[in-house]
Amino acid sequence: MALDAGTRLIAALARNQQRFSPILGFPLTTQNARLLDLSVSNKELQKYKHHEDYVRTLDHANLIWYDRSFSFVLLENLFLFAHKHRLGGYGEERNIYAQSTSYSQTNRCIHLGVDVTLKFNTPIYTPFLGRVHSFQNNSQPFDYGPTIILEHDLEENVHFYTLYGHLSTASLESLTVGQTFEAGQLLAYIGDKSENGGWNPHLHFQIISDIGEMKGDYPGVASKIDAPTMLHNCPDPQFILGFPEKPIIY
Repeated sequence: MALDAGTRLIAALARNQQRFSPILGFPLTTQNARLLDLSVSNKELQKYKHHEDYVRTLDHANLIWYDRSFSFVLLENLFLFAHKHRLGGYGEERNIYAQSTSYSQTNRCIHLGVDVTLKFNTPIYTPFLGRVHSFQNNSQPFDYGPTIILEHDLEENVHFYTLYGHLSTASLESLTVGQTFEAGQLLAYIGDKSENGGWNPHLHFQIISDIGEMKGDYPGVASKIDAPTMLHNCPDPQFILGFPEKPIIY
């Protein structure tokens, strides 16, 4: 029985992990990065759910804002402390989307990529030889903002895409569809809150097996009903990021 494209991709990613270049220009290790938890089980987030109209508090160097005018939790200086990056979130159920009109109508709450907290203007590098599939500015509030999608040929009959969200608008200015990027080549820069969809500076990184007809955009969050299919189509980015955390396979 022939394997489906998602299963072939997962196996190929596992075989080729040593071939990927670090997307930040240096490896992510336990010395410079820590796991990020924005899941529904994070009690630190739950306790801000019913605060007054606009509350700011400092808790273990994590500055958390809650604005009931949007009914949306915003994380200021998102888990950046002690010079460590925070990353994670693949397959995570998050309630931070539940009150946003961008997500609530479709009940999407399962995160399909990995978020990496970074400073504004941090350079992002290409992990593997690829070419520009598409790009656009997804400028709606709490969307991706400037987004680049690369397509890659990993092995014979193994084709996949990588998506980079919340970039700077300047990152899109000189791009052309079909443009080639070598592994380790500078690809883009992280955007600030005024241009990246309204988020604190970070990278949304996602692997996609079958992108269909979509260009410049692809769902980064799925409903619980669609999650098994979507997570299988979007394998764990840890295969490429190389952080010492075993990839999750769906």
